[in-house]
Amino acid sequence: MKQKATFALFVVTIVWGWTFIWLKQALDTAELYSSGNQINIVSTLFVSLRFGFAIFLFFIFVPSLKKEIQGYQVWSDGFILSMFMLGGFVFQMIGLAGISPAVSAFLTSLYVLFTALILAWYAGKLQNRSLILGVVLATFGAGFIQGPPQLHYDISEWLTILCALMIAGHIIFTDISTKRVSPIGLAFTSITISTLLCILLFDLFLFLDVGKVDIVGLLSDTQFLYPLLLSSIFGTFGALVLVNLYQKYMDPVRAAILYGLEPIWATFLAIYLDMAEFTFWLILGGSLLLIGNLIAELGNQSVSE
Repeated sequence: MKQKATFALFVVTIVWGWTFIWLKQALDTAELYSSGNQINIVSTLFVSLRFGFAIFLFFIFVPSLKKEIQGYQVWSDGFILSMFMLGGFVFQMIGLAGISPAVSAFLTSLYVLFTALILAWYAGKLQNRSLILGVVLATFGAGFIQGPPQLHYDISEWLTILCALMIAGHIIFTDISTKRVSPIGLAFTSITISTLLCILLFDLFLFLDVGKVDIVGLLSDTQFLYPLLLSSIFGTFGALVLVNLYQKYMDPVRAAILYGLEPIWATFLAIYLDMAEFTFWLILGGSLLLIGNLIAELGNQSVSE
């Protein structure tokens, strides 16, 4: 089952790599229908619709949904997961307004390290040496894919660090909750609650008048709709169902290291689509990430034997 879980989460990293491309395409299209500082409001609208459409997919593809979401625990766990999910999104989105993509990538990649440290603190001991080495290599690999970060320790960087903590919390709590409630039910409740929270955040941005957006025109443009539907079907519904079904069969730290492959796929896809340039840092970062995953996997195999 561990091999099947590894493959499933590996597929998830590829899909999530694509979501960066789809979001970039949607934001580029949104510039034609907006004025002012529209990044926050358009990003929130995109995520709200992405999650909202995924809700309907559960009713179509999960006949036993009503049974899967029965009980208080699956909803309370879903609420906690949604807070981690939205916390990561909001902190990263706000932080990006004041830092470069390279700094954001590096600080966000700290979730791998945070996952290991939190679990080590909880257990009262460090993980095995292979996992620790894999964590360090994966963290620096993911962080340096877009080049060396220039840190200034300002508010934007601290918000991005909070984003990394939220992602680590999501990974750890997914491991805990999927072992006690229905993974499918948990995916539904967390996405549903995230949608409601996103709508509230969207309304807040509208109230603050952070930017002017022609929402009707934007939603009528296929260049916005297609990335939205792809993100919803594959990046939200498909990916989160796989995560909830299979992550529980892996060590959370090992899963966090594996998720670190996501920026590799995003960068390669961006290069393929002429949205980025091939650099030495991609080779260095990608190599460190792959080596970190290999060391962690070999360490897991030796421990299980």
